[in-house]
Amino acid sequence: MKAGRRPGLRRTHVLVLPLLAGLLAAAAPVDELRLEPLRDAIITDARATNPAGIAFDRTTTAVRRGPGMSEKTVTVERWDGQRWSLVSVNGQAPSATHLKQFRKATAANPVPGYHRLAALMAAASDVAVDGEGRKILKIPVLPPGTVRTDSADISAHLSGEAVIAAGNGRPYVERLKVKARENFKLNLLIKVTNFEQVSDYRLGPDGRPRLASQTADSKGSMFGFSGGQTDEVVYAYR
Repeated sequence: MKAGRRPGLRRTHVLVLPLLAGLLAAAAPVDELRLEPLRDAIITDARATNPAGIAFDRTTTAVRRGPGMSEKTVTVERWDGQRWSLVSVNGQAPSATHLKQFRKATAANPVPGYHRLAALMAAASDVAVDGEGRKILKIPVLPPGTVRTDSADISAHLSGEAVIAAGNGRPYVERLKVKARENFKLNLLIKVTNFEQVSDYRLGPDGRPRLASQTADSKGSMFGFSGGQTDEVVYAYR
């Protein structure tokens, strides 16, 4: 009798062990996808990044489109860690009009950089995994001040997704994509029908992430005419 029972016991163990392994494997992703530790780690690192400790040139290539027109402008601006300066517009010294517009825009907008993700990530409410196995933090509505135009804060009309990578054993935002949740009015005349902005971040020589490039595309209409603008921005650190 004893000899006959042993094979049965061995078969039971063989069945139980794979079952336990399967349960543990199924539980692991749930633990790894906890929102708070991931979000808090990114916020901590973003807060530790000081815009006064970096210097860069920002080159923006903007193409405006409208009925029968296409206008391209290349602008180079410089942040030295304390203040902005306008270097050139279309390869030439800026005019008085350019300088006036530049001062207005830089006064209304904070210095761009990884530090700005602290407030943005605080609004993240979910974490998921995409088709490439990357962790994604989802922001249903962007907090105020996240994205501004020349004349308005459009953050409330946008949602966002942040692609997370790992550097030096720490998670960081590798790409941030924001897009319009709805059509919205930019002012009494312009209706925005599409807006999408992508920001890419790369690790610098010090191992800290920093803003590398941005693209933005918007479409809208005014008085029944359609138009739009595409911006490509590159950051060169000094």
